[in-house]
Amino acid sequence: MIEVQLARLQAASIAAEVLAGRISAVIGAADLTRLRPSLDVPDDDPEFETFMVIDSESEGLPIGSVRQYWSAEALDRKAPDVAHAERWAMETGREAFQRVVERFAAVA
Repeated sequence: MIEVQLARLQAASIAAEVLAGRISAVIGAADLTRLRPSLDVPDDDPEFETFMVIDSESEGLPIGSVRQYWSAEALDRKAPDVAHAERWAMETGREAFQRVVERFAAVA
């Protein structure tokens, strides 16, 4: 149970960082999608379904640490797509990120 509580606190921290603008919404959604199995949430949890959609829709874009493997020319070419994905992810996920903070910030 301690592991679930720690994972939930981590999820709340990631979501709060996204809402504060310190983490990309796309990166936050991907991180929360990977953390999901540790959170003891139902398979059809609406917040985590939202994060899975964001993660899926932004797959293949140079966001986060993968940027180091892309050429400067390719990054420039994909910059409009990345900007659009980031805006869309925040618009789509804002409420889900907020709900994760509300649900898990005080689990201890």
